[in-house]
Amino acid sequence: STANTDDNSCVAVVEGCTDATAFNYNSTANTDDNSCIEVVEGCTDATAYNYESSANTDDNSCIEVVEGCTDTTAYNYESSANTDDGSCIEVIEGCTDTTAFNYNSSANTDNGSCIEVVEGCTDATAYNYESSANTDDNSCIAVVEGCTDATAFNYNSTANTDDNSCIEV
Repeated sequence: STANTDDNSCVAVVEGCTDATAFNYNSTANTDDNSCIEVVEGCTDATAYNYESSANTDDNSCIEVVEGCTDTTAYNYESSANTDDGSCIEVIEGCTDTTAFNYNSSANTDNGSCIEVVEGCTDATAYNYESSANTDDNSCIAVVEGCTDATAFNYNSTANTDDNSCIEV
């Protein structure tokens, strides 16, 4: 303030953040203007799975987005996925063996309930009914009642079920 001749030693005022540890440090500033911003490390890639909007300094922690089913109870759970893509499929238990008697076309998880196909006559009123059969093979024979004793007077050669009507000769 007492100088009356300029000796070219004047330094212009350059305002800015003078804290070297701040995010917006200005190395040319010589006057702090209280604008310093604290460094906040994190993932600064907006397309990353763990993007941190408040971060202003990337710390190389970004994780790539991996889409898939993230529901651990789903049929198609993908352990490497970190972003659910809506593709999850409900687990439906049942018999998945297409050759089994009780095959379930909706099932995607076998539960051990498959029953082997057993062919035979499934008509309980038929002469040759097979109680263990679960699949009819069109072999059923109708019941024909009559005398089945070939030595009897009224023997019926077409009968397959004796009706106690035989008359002794």
